[in-house]
Amino acid sequence: MERKTLPAKRGSALVTSMTVLFAVFVIGSGILSLGLQSMRRGQFDSLRTRALAIAEGGGEKALHYLRTTAPNGTTDGSWRTTGWTEYLDGSDYFTIRVQNGQGSNAGRIVITSTGRASDGMYKQTRSVRVVAKITREDISIWNNAIFGGVGQAGRSINGNIRIRGSTHLLGDGEPFTDLDNDKRWDAGETYTDLNHNGAWNIGEPFVDLDGDGRFDVREPYDDVNGNGYRDPPLTVTDLASELGGDANIGNNYAGMPSDVRSLLPAIPTTSYKGEVVDTLSAKLRVKHGRVNINGSATVGDSNVAGGSPPVKESVDATHVSDGFGGNSGTSNVFSDNGYRSKYDLGDILKFPTLTAPTTKSGVAYATYMDYLRAAGMVVTGPLKIQVGTAYGPVSDGRGNSLSVDTSGNINIQGIIYVDGDIEFNRNGGNQDLRYRGRGTFVSTGKIQVSTHLLPGTATFPINHALGVIARRKIELATRSGDSQLKLTGAFYAQERIESVKQNELAGTFVTSYFEMQNVPHMYQVPTLPDNLPPGMPGSERIWIKSVRIDSWREL
Repeated sequence: MERKTLPAKRGSALVTSMTVLFAVFVIGSGILSLGLQSMRRGQFDSLRTRALAIAEGGGEKALHYLRTTAPNGTTDGSWRTTGWTEYLDGSDYFTIRVQNGQGSNAGRIVITSTGRASDGMYKQTRSVRVVAKITREDISIWNNAIFGGVGQAGRSINGNIRIRGSTHLLGDGEPFTDLDNDKRWDAGETYTDLNHNGAWNIGEPFVDLDGDGRFDVREPYDDVNGNGYRDPPLTVTDLASELGGDANIGNNYAGMPSDVRSLLPAIPTTSYKGEVVDTLSAKLRVKHGRVNINGSATVGDSNVAGGSPPVKESVDATHVSDGFGGNSGTSNVFSDNGYRSKYDLGDILKFPTLTAPTTKSGVAYATYMDYLRAAGMVVTGPLKIQVGTAYGPVSDGRGNSLSVDTSGNINIQGIIYVDGDIEFNRNGGNQDLRYRGRGTFVSTGKIQVSTHLLPGTATFPINHALGVIARRKIELATRSGDSQLKLTGAFYAQERIESVKQNELAGTFVTSYFEMQNVPHMYQVPTLPDNLPPGMPGSERIWIKSVRIDSWREL
């Protein structure tokens, strides 16, 4: 039998094993590489997500700075930066740029925020772009034509008046100590009698029951200074103001005498309905009470294109808690936001009083009047400044000074604190007093004005500014023979301001209560809050801002 020889198979198992191992290695390497790539991609995806969150956080932080206090300390939304960086935990950070928009974004703010996230080995950056519209408003007390406090006899303003500029009436009622925390005044709870002193004063008439020729406690008297009881907040049945006849709240300087206007800065302008118009950005705010409109009186006017110069007729907004009444009512309200909006500032603003404690430059004073006395030059009153009669010069070596020449030129610097009343008197038909400098008259009683009070040269209040502060009241043209007065200044009276003639008044008037006759004309001067005379109460600037986001996208 023939034997067959089989091929030799030695070493084939090794080859097979090596082949299998190589295949396993290749597959394992692929899987490992895929796993590493997936893990790396996962790390990048995580970093990218984190970087986007950081960038968005930077955008929100930029908006926060614009709404509140920015890194440079500004609070009015004016902060801009080409690069502001803030670090988070570890090496993560964002860099923000805040710039004014250009082209189609003109008038807006463009925020670019770049976020960087890092894990020590890898890093990722992402950016977002935010286009926003920032509107800011100075709601400061002196940024008005009229700022009214507690009100009296159911009103903040009694009588007809023509106001050009913003009007802000609180009608809060007089402050009190709420002993039982029921949020209302009860008999026996102490209160601050802002409008009145609630006591007999020398010179006030009384009934001399016992015939001794002097006032005794419990003898009835005529409280000329006021009513002697706490005035509550105004309600829906009260009138915050009453407009009748040709009374008007307007948004421009239409009707202002040329000689007064020549002493003031140019009125601001804005773009409105395709034209550049003069505007005071006027708003009507009434916290407590209703506004009655009668006859042809109006709040704002119907807008008319053109004119020389073109002006904005409608007011920018009305915010009236209890709405409008009277026989004309809402039909005579011309406002950009209509007439239904309620008061929008809550309790942000309070009427500034001269009797409340205050702290200035770290020094505490029992009352604001005490501060004015300490800061000013004290003069024994009554002080009578009259055309044709010289006064001074007097000074205290601390920057307070006053002099008046026979031509009626007043030179004033600092604070002149008068223990007693102050009178600005005409000399027969000559009723022209002109002031130079930056100063404030303060009276512990009342201030009576029977003359023009105008700056000697342009411009009020940038070059020359006069302040008038009365603990009691200010009377404008209330004497027999007083004719229409022209005044520019910052006027404050804790109790009330009375105006009898058809006076032309430019500046701001702050008081608890207004008594008006013969439709005086009052004009707001927008530059006054930036150029106040020294010592004016409530001089703090208060800004409110709103942000409208027009777009938010990743770059």
